[in-house]
This record gives sequence, C-alpha cells and structure tokens, in this order.
Amino acid sequence: MEIMLRTLPAILIIGFLALIAYNLDLASKALAFSSSSTNFNLEAEFGIFGGSKSSASYTLTDTGGGFAVGFGSSTNYGTGSGFQYNYQVAEIPEIIFAISTTTVNLGTLSTASVSTSSHTITVTANSSGYNATVVEDGNLRSGGNDVNDVSGGTVDAGSEEYGLATSKSGQNITQDTSCGPDPDNASAITGSPQTVASAATSVTGDSTTLCYAASISGTTPTGSYTHVLTYIATGTF
Repeated sequence: MEIMLRTLPAILIIGFLALIAYNLDLASKALAFSSSSTNFNLEAEFGIFGGSKSSASYTLTDTGGGFAVGFGSSTNYGTGSGFQYNYQVAEIPEIIFAISTTTVNLGTLSTASVSTSSHTITVTANSSGYNATVVEDGNLRSGGNDVNDVSGGTVDAGSEEYGLATSKSGQNITQDTSCGPDPDNASAITGSPQTVASAATSVTGDSTTLCYAASISGTTPTGSYTHVLTYIATGTF
C-alpha cells in the first residue's frame, strides 16, 4: 500500500492469496463433473445404473455399466465417474477468490479532509462457508516515518490516522457501508489475520467492498507512504 502525504499522490499496493481445497485456480478449468438443464441435473457419470437402497436391516449402494469409478483430470478438465464416487464425494470442493485491483490510490492527503478509496473482493465457494482475512507487512510508512493507526473507531480530518473498513457486518474489521461521507469508520490493520468477509453457507459471487481512509495532521512529514496487505480466502469444507 502506498500513500503519499500532502503534496504527493498516495498509493496502496495490495497482495492476495487464495487458499483453495483440492483445486487451485479452477476458474481456468472445464469441469465435466456435473451436467444440467432446465429438466435434469446429473452430478456424475453413472453408467447403466446406480443407486442407494436400504431397509431396517441393511444399506446398499451399487453401480454398473462399465464406467471406471473415481476422479480423473488433466490440465484442461476434471471429471467424476460412477455412482459410488458421486455418492461419496457429492461435489468437488472449490473456492474461487478474486480482487478487483491490487493498487489503491488515496491521492494527496490534507489536514482539511479525510481521503478514502476502495476496491472489492469476490468469493465463490461450494463449501459450508468461507473466511477472508487481511494481514499487513507493517505500518503505512515512508522511510523512518509512519502514519498512526486509527484509534477511537473513526478517521477524523486533521488527525494523523489510517485504517480499513468492510461492507460486511460481524467481522474483525469494522463495518462502513458508505465509504466516503463522515464519519469514516475504520479499524487498525495489524500483522495478525483479521476477518473482512465471511459466509456460513455456500456462496456464488459474494462481493465485499473494502474502504481505506487516511488523514494527516499539521506535523505529519511529507513523503510517499506505502505498505503491502495480503488477503487470504479460506473455504470451510
């Protein structure tokens, strides 16, 4: 994250890492595991027959017809075959994490107002939920000088403060849905993981806005202030 104070532009550089169970970067693969239309949904290749049977005394799953049971893949595809595989696995666990930009520019800061900027993160996960966290590599800094972390829950004009807010409620990082007009809610970013987004069920295209706010005082040294943030998305499979 780079931030320039007073007379220079401010820029924030953001890194991210997606922790993906079983399949990394599945957005670039074509999966043949399931097939569907308006009238059907086929979770795997079953062969001639496949099913589950039970009574008070037994439970039986069977499949037949020649398909090899299991999962096969190459660089360009992944496919599940046979009822036994489908019955045991049900669905290939995956999580896809995207960030709208890796650079956030807070512009030239002044004592008269709070500067804000934002980007979004988006998560798709066919799991029982996910958590997205943020970690910094150190305070926002320029050489031996740094900008104070926000205190009191808001970044205020005329004070040397910097922090982050999320559009999601119930996170370690405080919520701010407006990202602009006062008050500018914000939490201090630390070197320990803090949640910025989460879900307790499977999601598709779950978007979160992350808002950065900074201000300076009359004694803040000029310079180009930067630090790097790492975002991590983890599925709960």
